[in-house]
Amino acid sequence: MSDRFVATDADGLQHHEGHRRRWPLPVREANGWQPGDVVEADEQGAPVVLDAGQLLGQLGECVFVAEPARVAGSARLVAGTSWSEKQAAAFALDCVEHILEIVPGSADAELPDGGTLGAIIASARQYLETGTGTDAHRLGFVSRIAAARRLRRESTAIGDAAFTAAAQAEGLGVDILSDPAWETLAAARDAVLAAVEAVRHVAFPFLADRETRRYEAHEEHKVAEVDQVDTPWGRFAVGGAGPKYAPSWVAARDAAERSRQAAADLSGPAAGEAERAWQIVRLVERLSTE
Repeated sequence: MSDRFVATDADGLQHHEGHRRRWPLPVREANGWQPGDVVEADEQGAPVVLDAGQLLGQLGECVFVAEPARVAGSARLVAGTSWSEKQAAAFALDCVEHILEIVPGSADAELPDGGTLGAIIASARQYLETGTGTDAHRLGFVSRIAAARRLRRESTAIGDAAFTAAAQAEGLGVDILSDPAWETLAAARDAVLAAVEAVRHVAFPFLADRETRRYEAHEEHKVAEVDQVDTPWGRFAVGGAGPKYAPSWVAARDAAERSRQAAADLSGPAAGEAERAWQIVRLVERLSTE
């Protein structure tokens, strides 16, 4: 496999540093992949291809293998990869499982409802691989708090209200993730939240689909009705100003980043770089072109 990649959406649209570029996609045929057309430099500059380390921070819905073309500053996509929402969620779990082994006490740190970080990740892995599990309620609880926490980080005013509502809906105090015991493991905790959020999107993609349709239907008037959807993980609110889903590849980026931070918090910048090197190898392993 080439060591250069391009991350796009399903239609081949790449977002990079405020610029958008549509790539002609490769086609899989009986005897292998037929490369897409060559993309040359334009007013935005040369097409951007990434090495595996750069890809780690720019994961997208799809990942394609790329290679330089004959004309300087041009490139083309030569093959698809096995990257998918499920692979993104699995990679997020890989990162978290690895860091929980490294950070002392992190796997045994208790969730606000009494479970542990290690147990919830084991349950998430089981659910991702089998579609069933014995801890669905706790997975639902963690994913709802994760979504509220994400919105809290992205927009303080709305996010604080959403986080408070989510906590109250679970019968918990609004400081559930501000306990000193949690703060000492903040990065590992946030990596776990991101990984469970990634699995939730894979487990129940219709939640995201319904949320998107409701937003589009009410976009003109900026009204978003709230719908309550029951799932094996419990009830989720879709629409409104509450927590929004994160695509699994966004959550995977977050899980990897927070896992690196957890390693650096424990043992310094070199440990964070060592964790990044491990993640790059694991990511490439998940990008099979078969």
